[in-house]
Amino acid sequence: MASLPFDPDQLSPADRATYEAILKRRRQHGAPFDGPYAALMNHPALCQRIEELGFYLKFEGHLAREVYQFTVLAVARHTHAEFEWADHVEHARAAGIPADVIATLKNDGVLTGTFPPPYALAAQILAATLAWQNIPAPLQETAMATYGREGFLELVVLSGFYQMFSTINQGFDVQPKART
Repeated sequence: MASLPFDPDQLSPADRATYEAILKRRRQHGAPFDGPYAALMNHPALCQRIEELGFYLKFEGHLAREVYQFTVLAVARHTHAEFEWADHVEHARAAGIPADVIATLKNDGVLTGTFPPPYALAAQILAATLAWQNIPAPLQETAMATYGREGFLELVVLSGFYQMFSTINQGFDVQPKART
């Protein structure tokens, strides 16, 4: 695999303004600009649109933080996206996901692991989305009763969003930063 380098100094003034706006907004929320976003900035208009959706899901969405982070880790583990796992595991801990739930995700994955509430319902939904299958109506009803219609839709979209990021990470050899 080959990485896709990004040099902000090579951007046109308009694309540089897009980059600076994304960078500023992410910094205001303590989010770095690295990983897949650096690769995506080779296509600034596409990066901007993907960032808009990601920002909404992460900072403005309806899902509880622990369900959001559980979903990200589950998809990262399932797709072998090391960058996403490394980038989100501390956020998952900060969101209150117990160490044993994180360990189960890491060791067994979302499809074969056993999870307590509130993770069990998310795991059932992810089992369908990660297999690209329809979510059964009774499960949809339970999810909408638990997360609300918007939260349920966000959970499904979040699964696809991080599957897309996994593709970007694998396609452009996005690696986790060494932790010191």
